[in-house]
Amino acid sequence: MANILVVDDIEDNVFLLTMILEKLGHRVLPAYNGQAGLDAARSERPDLVILDVMMPEMSGLEVAARLKISEATRHIPIILLTAKKGDVKDIVEGLAAGANEYLTKPFHETELVARVNSMLRTKELFDEVASAKAIMMEELRMAQAVQESLLPTVIPYPEQIQFFAHYEAASSLGGDFYDILDYGSGRVGVVMADVSGHGPSAALIVSMVKAILHSLAGPQVSPKDALERLNLSLLKMIPEDRFVTIFLGALDIATGELSYVRAGHPHALVVSKATGKVTRLEGDGDIIGMFDKIDLDQKTIRLEKGDRLLAYSDGLLDASGDSGQQYGLPNLITSMESSANFTGREMMDNIVRDVRGFTGGAPLEDDMALFILERL
Repeated sequence: MANILVVDDIEDNVFLLTMILEKLGHRVLPAYNGQAGLDAARSERPDLVILDVMMPEMSGLEVAARLKISEATRHIPIILLTAKKGDVKDIVEGLAAGANEYLTKPFHETELVARVNSMLRTKELFDEVASAKAIMMEELRMAQAVQESLLPTVIPYPEQIQFFAHYEAASSLGGDFYDILDYGSGRVGVVMADVSGHGPSAALIVSMVKAILHSLAGPQVSPKDALERLNLSLLKMIPEDRFVTIFLGALDIATGELSYVRAGHPHALVVSKATGKVTRLEGDGDIIGMFDKIDLDQKTIRLEKGDRLLAYSDGLLDASGDSGQQYGLPNLITSMESSANFTGREMMDNIVRDVRGFTGGAPLEDDMALFILERL
């Protein structure tokens, strides 16, 4: 049984439609003018509206237009009743206003029944899609909450290092990932990773990467060893067309010695406290998760007190506006050097602000993540 709203200023027409529809087992909601029909549609949310075009004060065309403007009623299908056969003007205006079907008076009962059944099937399909969408959105919300929980909330050795991060996903679930790990014995690991693709599958691979790297965290594991083991693990878990790029560093807080590996990831940068100049960290390495054997070039530098390490995903460099020109590494270095005397948080905010200004606020086409690690 469906709830059908019938709107017509002529009582005999409402009576006739009611007789036919109730014979089919439907419940009829009568309304005798446009405003009453509009009020009933808003309060009762019927499954279908049968609406006469010609009514005083508020025409059926105006009622249809108002129903389609409202989020609460726009999904309700509308059948228009037009006064004369062959008068296409009312039909065209009615369909333009949002009506889904039309009948001309006088109508045949079989034609009415066919149009009503067709519109009710449309409403049923809409309800199924809306229900599936609601379930999907709730699952997506839960997945986003899980993904947010993967990001670090506790920073080890807060009196000796500072850690600031920023993350923006281009879609509801992103593939970028950063982390800071306590290796013990005064050593911390820092991770910036980018999983190819977006959506739930990329988010799932992110969780795998985090879990594996945490299981490998320890004072005796070098960045190169950790990524080689990560590669072997991911080969068994992820599809052949997926891969991960990673920057992984291990910092000895007492000495400032930073060992790092760049596995297909953009070059990390260091800004010197003493000079304010930016240095690009060199070193080559293969991407993770595609090849049985990978080559990784582990490098070591020293961070002096006050120096800052910046790692980021390629979504930052690739950010572009209407011109299509990418933000790029030179702009990033300029932004870092111009804010060298800022706090770490202010430097990161300045970079993000600079990227947004460059793109003119255009939506990101790829995830953007960055972190700043400062040795105090």
